[in-house]
Amino acid sequence: MSEKEKRIIETFALIIPKLSENSKNYLLGFGEGMAVKVELQEKNNNKD
Repeated sequence: MSEKEKRIIETFALIIPKLSENSKNYLLGFGEGMAVKVELQEKNNNKD
């Protein structure tokens, strides 16, 4: 894991407990959307 990835995880670990439920839901939806996007990109790259 890169240093940047570690910083991202550490930052989220600090802020998530302080977020409202609405903000947590938004963040979860955003993360799940990004996961779908990456998965589709990987599938498309494997087809080429």
